[in-house]
Amino acid sequence: METWPFTEREDVLAAATRAVRDHGAVVLGGPAGVGKSRLARELVARSAGPVVGTARATASAQEIPLGALVDLLPRVTVDAAAPGVDHVRAALDALGAVPGGLIVVDDAHLLDETSATVVHQLAHGGRARLVVTLRSGEPTPDAVTALWKDAEAPRIDLAPFTREQSAVVLETVLGGPLEARTARLLHETAGGNALWLRHLVEGERAAGRLARRGPAWVWTGEVDLSPALRDLLDARIGTLNAMQRRVLELLAVAEPLGLGMLGALVGEDVVEDVAERGLVTIAPDGARYEVRLAHPLYGESVRAAMSVPRARRVRGELSRALARTGARRAGDDLRRAVLDLGSDRPLDPEELIAASVQASGLRDFGLAERLLRAAVAAGGGFAARLALAHLLDYQLRVDEADSVVDPTDAGMTDVERHQAVMLRGLSHHFQLDPPRSGPALVTRDEAAHHGGRPDPAYDGLRALFLGSAGQVRESRALAEGVLADERRPDEEVALAVFVLGLVGAVSGTGDDLRPLVQRGIEAARHGITATVIANIGYMELLDADLRGDPARAQHRLDWIRGLSGPQASSFAALYEGRIAISRGRPRRAIRALESALPSFPGHGGGWGGWSAALVAQCHGALGDGPAARAALADAETRRHPHIGIVDFEYDLARAWAAAASGRTQEAVEACRTGAARCRDTDLAAAEVLLRQTAVRLGDREQAGRLGELDRRLRTPRSGLARDHAEALAAQDPERFLQIASRLEDAGMVLEAADAAARAATVARADRRLVLAAEAEQRARTLAAGGEGARTPAVLAADAPMPLSDREREIALLAGEGLTNRQIAERLHVSVRTVESHVYRACTRLGLADRSALAAVARADRVGRTP
Repeated sequence: METWPFTEREDVLAAATRAVRDHGAVVLGGPAGVGKSRLARELVARSAGPVVGTARATASAQEIPLGALVDLLPRVTVDAAAPGVDHVRAALDALGAVPGGLIVVDDAHLLDETSATVVHQLAHGGRARLVVTLRSGEPTPDAVTALWKDAEAPRIDLAPFTREQSAVVLETVLGGPLEARTARLLHETAGGNALWLRHLVEGERAAGRLARRGPAWVWTGEVDLSPALRDLLDARIGTLNAMQRRVLELLAVAEPLGLGMLGALVGEDVVEDVAERGLVTIAPDGARYEVRLAHPLYGESVRAAMSVPRARRVRGELSRALARTGARRAGDDLRRAVLDLGSDRPLDPEELIAASVQASGLRDFGLAERLLRAAVAAGGGFAARLALAHLLDYQLRVDEADSVVDPTDAGMTDVERHQAVMLRGLSHHFQLDPPRSGPALVTRDEAAHHGGRPDPAYDGLRALFLGSAGQVRESRALAEGVLADERRPDEEVALAVFVLGLVGAVSGTGDDLRPLVQRGIEAARHGITATVIANIGYMELLDADLRGDPARAQHRLDWIRGLSGPQASSFAALYEGRIAISRGRPRRAIRALESALPSFPGHGGGWGGWSAALVAQCHGALGDGPAARAALADAETRRHPHIGIVDFEYDLARAWAAAASGRTQEAVEACRTGAARCRDTDLAAAEVLLRQTAVRLGDREQAGRLGELDRRLRTPRSGLARDHAEALAAQDPERFLQIASRLEDAGMVLEAADAAARAATVARADRRLVLAAEAEQRARTLAAGGEGARTPAVLAADAPMPLSDREREIALLAGEGLTNRQIAERLHVSVRTVESHVYRACTRLGLADRSALAAVARADRVGRTP
């Protein structure tokens, strides 16, 4: 962790290298901490020519003529208190004494004027190669500015890391994947600043808050600035007077603030001073301007230095100021409630509950919990307790939620009791680990309050219990009844849509689920079912995957990325993993799914085992048997006992783990067993996928049943799976290649690779070696597009020509178009020797003549080119 590797700046490094090569100099600009000095060191390390050294400009040396260059110059050059032209010339001669020497000038914005003149003249005269770094937005000597203004040196500005770049850097440093939420929080906290990210990670790792949990790194707890990071922030913030410090305190407590309100509190000239120092940003927001801290860590630093009484006073001051504005803007009520939490103002439970709804709408569930606990403490009653229990359930804190809401509480009204039973039933059945029986809870309530008869108020909940277990017909009938009744509340509608989306996707109803899914999302935005929004949206992805139409649900990925909250990043990773699988990108899917798994401990409400099963499938498709078996074991351990409808995913995981371990027949049997169970339970779309996988593994007995399924479903996957099975049964290589093209067009890259590979195997068995080589080349290309997939079909097709080394060498040269005489000259052998080898190669391969050998060799060479 002491020296971080250079990564995610390779494109900038290449551009800087070209600038030094073509112009002799480059200027690297950007904010503090983005990696300018690190990039300069990398340029030095990779320099092909001599290196003179590094000049580091500092504020303390700025008053000393040639002070920044003192370490690179002989003593006589810098001895004068007031250097003139002769001293500048002497410095130029000394620094340019090494032909082609490379000099780094770090923090050139702090150069004294004489040093800046020397640097400019070095570049202008080409006396040395230069790498100059400077901080953007800072006053810079004219001579340095002239470097890029006068085209002496290109200027390249470095931006902070993007979220994706931060994740790659951290995974490289830590040696493993990051949990999706952790990757987002670390990036947002450091603001993409490479230097601050490093100190943040090192401090949090040393404190044990950033630690490895299973395959991924997870960050827990609040930020506690390390001494090194605190010193960096203090140095950047600098010395402030009381009013300037007050600007940062006000923003640290409640940013953003309107420019008008902030100016009224501290004075517009003070805000202007702080903005000019780069500590705050001012940007338009509608009809007004908003002021924010220039970096998230400034707020952490300022809050850490504030005493509790001071913080309470500032919060009260802001609450009163916001009240004076009339709380005109959306979210102002929420902001006032948050400010009041830390003040001495009496709290209103209804205001707190209303504010928690706004916080939940923004998916800021940590804030919502604080508001709701305050509402409960202030006497908010059942409404506050129900909302708090709902929130705790979402965070998989089911036992805590049970202590907040008890369905057997005699003081509840009928409506309150129904809501409590629905919430606790969902939590006990799906989220508690180990789970309890949700139906049993419903049955007890019906026995106590409904004469033992089914209560229609629980139809949506009952449908979800049945559908998750795989009882398709019964669950569909109940859920459709809920949707047909316009009087049903949104909570029941959301649950009904959830189950119809799930059973519809897995059974393949043929209906377009997109309008239904959108209806469920709208219904689930508020109330106790808000936590199932991401689950409902996922059903659209599942349906698109099982249909064989991955582009159909691409828009849902953008949608889920727009959500926020404790598990939003993790659900986004689940979505990314599913889409990557649909598009034949197993490595990308593994990274996404493994980053999500720490957010779903144990069975994780069903997501833990399901996701681990998908990871096993991906490892299997990549031919990694040990990794596939390990992921399968993890999936079986995490498997949720109440969610049998996705058992087909575990069947597929077993099949691919066996296939990657060389047990192809066992893999086929796993697919057949799962397909038979799906047939018995009317899960037709899942059955198609299992039977298609069996075909990919070489099962020739699936054409008949897949034909029946296609006549029923009429989806891209069912039709292509049927045609693939028929080609396998007929052992027809041309049909395999046609199907490979259609599969590729449909976005099913790995399925296409297997079809092309099977064409190669069949053609080779028929001694049609030219066609076999072309099909093998096609299979390799498709497998490479599938991130290096190594399925049994692809491995079987990847067979080199059965020739001796010399025969192969001559055949490959013939494939390049060389004549026998040209080959003889290149290999320093006789023409007769070449002819003899050509004859033996043709005989060994069963080819008619030299032209056929050349065609086979040409296709083989192209296919094996990396």
